[in-house]
Amino acid sequence: MTVRETALSLLLEYENSGKYVNLSLSSHKADNLDAKERSFLTVLLYTTVERKITYDYIISALAARSIDDVAPRVKNILRLGLCQLMHVDSVPDFAAVNETVKLGKNKGERAFINGVMRAAVRSKDSLPMPDRKKNEARYLSVFYSFPLATVKRFISIFGEAETELLLRRFNSVPTTSLSVNTLKILREDFVSKLVESGVKASIAENSKITVKIDGSVNPCQIFGFDEGLFFVQDEASAVAVAALGVGANDTLVDVCACPGGKSFSAYILSGGAKIYAFDIHESKLSLISGGAERLGIEIEYAVRDAEAPDEALFGKADKLICDVPCSGLGVLAKKPDLRYKDIAAADELPALQLSILRNSSRYLKVGGEMIYSTCTLNAAENEGVVRSFLECEENFELVDFSVGALSSSGGMLTLLPHVHGTDGFFIAKLKRISE
Repeated sequence: MTVRETALSLLLEYENSGKYVNLSLSSHKADNLDAKERSFLTVLLYTTVERKITYDYIISALAARSIDDVAPRVKNILRLGLCQLMHVDSVPDFAAVNETVKLGKNKGERAFINGVMRAAVRSKDSLPMPDRKKNEARYLSVFYSFPLATVKRFISIFGEAETELLLRRFNSVPTTSLSVNTLKILREDFVSKLVESGVKASIAENSKITVKIDGSVNPCQIFGFDEGLFFVQDEASAVAVAALGVGANDTLVDVCACPGGKSFSAYILSGGAKIYAFDIHESKLSLISGGAERLGIEIEYAVRDAEAPDEALFGKADKLICDVPCSGLGVLAKKPDLRYKDIAAADELPALQLSILRNSSRYLKVGGEMIYSTCTLNAAENEGVVRSFLECEENFELVDFSVGALSSSGGMLTLLPHVHGTDGFFIAKLKRISE
């Protein structure tokens, strides 16, 4: 199969099975592609999924029919075509049209695809969009390709102007953050090695162990991977661990630990704290065990439901990491398929998050501290859960913290992608003040 045929096959598979895009890219269907072709396939898949609301609106307008009346296969062919026309500069317009038309099964399909694609070329500089003056939320939804309900939720939190900045950032070229294993190499030396190997890298502003690389990369192909010199972790996550201030003699419990990044950071930053890493998913524990072995660090790990804590550790922990399952509204730049999940489902999460926080807090000794964190920007899952926790647990209080140039307000901090250049992330630091 050609790259475009492979992309179409994987898109249809994604739509039919709900399979994540990153898993589609590991499909055997792409085995025959060389590095350049695989790179093109990655761009086609991720961009088409990311921008499908935009593409569907344009298809419907140019074809003068409801998008629901376009056959799924033809719709995905046109999405791929518009992706090349609008967002892949290396593909000339004529090639975007011709190669897209070739994907049609029969004369009728090819004629329809040709008509829509040629209309798109003619109006490339003024493609149809909703009237912004009449409905700002609808315009932002289509232009930036986010479900209308999600856009409205962001507007309710941030307002229209900041919501647009946030959506624009989500659709920008991503960066990859690495946490350096400073037990093995200095961060500055690691950056120098990356630059020598041809990787464009820079030191992060706030985290002492974070390095940033332009674009998406395969970590296995970066200098130092096999030697355990780094692991993939967004700067926001590293900041959260730094805010906790784990010491070398501390005992730390990480209750929703997989894939292990916060436990790894805590060990490295502390210089060898005693760490218990728990997760409910047994299938994911290999990420912790394999990562710890590669990095050369010691972590005890086990399967455990965060709502059913280990009584043997009650009152034993100096530090606690409670990074709970969330709606993921802060990482939409890295997970394009996540943006299409029903935003209403996020309303069910605070009850679970509060339960995890309350149960996990029993690990802490008096004077012990914990972070509650999420990778979402939904206030109900963030400040709302913390306030509910403090209403239930009077033996805890919020504690202010600072990491680099970042400072909390009342013990809470929200990192915004368009402001801080990180994932969208929420951090609250709390201290147990009595039994």
